Amino acid sequence: MINLLKKRKLKKQLKEYLHMARHARHMREDIADPADLAALIAAEAVVQEIRRTGEGDVEKSVEALEEAANKVYPFARKTGAMEWTETIIVALGAAMAIRAFFFQPFKIPTGSMQPTLNGITIEEQAEPGIFDNPLTKFPKWLITGTSYKEIRAKASGPLNRQNSFVDRDKLVLDIGGVEHKIPSYMNGMLQAKSFYEKGDVIVSARVIAGDHILVNKMKYNFMKPERGDISVFDTRHIDHAQVRADTFYIKRMVGLPDEKIQIQNRRLVADGKIVSEPPMFETIATDPIYSGGHATTPGSRLVDQDDFIQLGDDEYLMMGDNTKPNMSLDGRFFGGVPREDFQGPAIFVYWPFRNHWGIVR
Repeated sequence: MINLLKKRKLKKQLKEYLHMARHARHMREDIADPADLAALIAAEAVVQEIRRTGEGDVEKSVEALEEAANKVYPFARKTGAMEWTETIIVALGAAMAIRAFFFQPFKIPTGSMQPTLNGITIEEQAEPGIFDNPLTKFPKWLITGTSYKEIRAKASGPLNRQNSFVDRDKLVLDIGGVEHKIPSYMNGMLQAKSFYEKGDVIVSARVIAGDHILVNKMKYNFMKPERGDISVFDTRHIDHAQVRADTFYIKRMVGLPDEKIQIQNRRLVADGKIVSEPPMFETIATDPIYSGGHATTPGSRLVDQDDFIQLGDDEYLMMGDNTKPNMSLDGRFFGGVPREDFQGPAIFVYWPFRNHWGIVR
């Protein structure tokens, strides 16, 4: 019994030495001297054989293993900070590879897919609440995605409306000769005054983060995009004055290559047939929460029911689920998207932990 216990203990110790040696080899095999690597592999083989048979000079073999490992990965480098740094670098490399080839996170910035997916939304809130203090506001935001935001006047003076302007992401107000930037998603809460004292609240609101999703970047390498997919696509080939060429959009796939797409009586029509599959299209058309279906819109290519968009042999038409005016700048305005520009379909809402958390449908 004693011999058996000793053998078990010896095997466990040798296993730890072998783990140390493999770690040294894996961490440095791309830059270590080939001769040192070969010596380490040979020393590992000797210790592995002793572990298997229980025979051999354990002390001498372990010393040789340690010496070989130290040449490949010097002990001077094996500080806790160094090992943690290298581990983090390896983890970041793996994460970047996953992001590049498999799954990539995106966030929903606007309301074009509501109520299927939420962009940034706001609710009225005039002043901080009980959980909007320095100790609890971050945990609150981390769990719920909600935060209180207010913008105060940095100077006293009149609101110079003639000097105010809107860019792509924000409204810029001139108050007392000082610029104040208001995020575009807060514009609806702004009730401007003609004069502000320094410290006055210009605008305040409860801000709810848009859904953050994971996109399957592999699927479209093996399968054709399908009608009904909620997909992310690159805007680089979209020629429209209001569409940035360096960003990504997320919309639902409503039209397939070579189809003639129309909107008639708020229903999507492909090649003269009403689109009712997958079932989500029936839901959009009949559920009041979706405002009664898809809309023709002045300024788009689909102004009335006789208008149509003819897709090319490698183009897909993308629309938001919420096509009310000013809610979705989509394929009704800029036409089809080439297949090469698709990143993949959305598969999971991973944050915030609200009503949309889980599988994207």
